[in-house]
Amino acid sequence: MGVRSLGVASAFSLALVFACGGAADNPLLDYDSGGGDGGIDTDAEGTDGGNCDQTKCPPIPAGFTVVTLAQGQACPSGWGSNDAVTSPTASDGACTCACNVSQQPNCTQDDVTRAFDDGANATCGNAATSFPQNQGGCTAFQGLYLNHGHYSATAPAPSGGACTYDAHVDQGKVSGTPVHVCSAPPSCPGLACKSGSMCVAQDGDVACPQGFDKKTLVGSAATATCDGCGAATCAVAGTCSGKISFFTDTQCQAGEVDFNADGSCVGNPAQTIGPYYSYSTDISLAKADCAGTPPTATATASLENPKTICCQ
Repeated sequence: MGVRSLGVASAFSLALVFACGGAADNPLLDYDSGGGDGGIDTDAEGTDGGNCDQTKCPPIPAGFTVVTLAQGQACPSGWGSNDAVTSPTASDGACTCACNVSQQPNCTQDDVTRAFDDGANATCGNAATSFPQNQGGCTAFQGLYLNHGHYSATAPAPSGGACTYDAHVDQGKVSGTPVHVCSAPPSCPGLACKSGSMCVAQDGDVACPQGFDKKTLVGSAATATCDGCGAATCAVAGTCSGKISFFTDTQCQAGEVDFNADGSCVGNPAQTIGPYYSYSTDISLAKADCAGTPPTATATASLENPKTICCQ
């Protein structure tokens, strides 16, 4: 299911400065710069509290915390810093539809067929006796003489099975613009309110409050969602294999002569065999794949753990 595109942000690196609490008229320590320019002091003077005076932030909308967006610079010295991203994008091919086999086909139905030939070349063009599967048991059969030039044994075709197409995201094709989440020094949290353009923040993708109309969405990482693979259907295509062995005793332990039930036409390995056989499916050789061309899916970029930043 698709997700709508999330917010916009500047292409340059941003620093997000998180401080004040979420209540209006919240008292904080402000940085006394002696008549500075209203921006962030990047040398962290006064972080020991010596130049901080008790003051108050302007009213903060309920549920929001005050922040400052510092453009084109890393977090100031002495401030806390965490990595984030904004402006997520997904390139072509970020979403693909892959076949998921939800139920493997059955390789235990029908008989094991055999064929032979008497020519110099291995063709196995003549039908020979077929044997019911006994899944590792020991079954008696009427005497069989291997007096032909070549033989083959073939496992039955797979039956049943189910598959669907699932959409998958290639995270290597999803990206975002890096930003730094900066926290003001605990000894002087009022620095976050000393800005030329005050901003407020709240977790999630939310509407901006009145008076803070410039919205930027940031998150912990860029990701994408896929719109699904539509109504496309697929069919399971697979092969089965196994081994049929002939023995001379009732326990199927003596005089063993083997044929791989993979359809290969091989030379006559013996003159006589039997009169017992055992057949087992080789699960390691059984496989299933979805037939057909996979459909396509469209990617919509998004942000993990989004946070809304609203500026004046």
